[in-house]
Amino acid sequence: MVGLFFYAFLMSHPSHSLAAEQYAIFSLNNSFEQMSISKARKLYRGKAKSLNGQRFELADWPAESQERGEFYRYLLGKNTAQMNAHWAALSFSGKARPPKEIPNSEVNSLIKWMEQKPNRIGYAPIEVIPSNANVLFVISEEN
Repeated sequence: MVGLFFYAFLMSHPSHSLAAEQYAIFSLNNSFEQMSISKARKLYRGKAKSLNGQRFELADWPAESQERGEFYRYLLGKNTAQMNAHWAALSFSGKARPPKEIPNSEVNSLIKWMEQKPNRIGYAPIEVIPSNANVLFVISEEN
């Protein structure tokens, strides 16, 4: 009987290791080329000013979203609080501007923001990105 309760507990609390979700860094601009993990990390650490000679704007999911937490953990090994502090320091020093936080955890909000200018780059779970997206890099828990 204890085994049954333990199994029910495990099934009601899904593990991230059971669902290693992949995230795509993408643009709607086809002139951006695919990038290495090193370049992807530079992008989201505020260390890159341009991509293929073009300035860009980054998007971010809401601070409390699962997407944001997983993405930064997979790409940089950091949690949301660490990344917020990182971006605050860069912003305060004038070295970089933090990514634009989309208003909610819906991919449509991200896409609408990206459609306004061709130089915008975002990330999302790979299964929800639009078919016309230019995938620049794919990250998962295994990377």
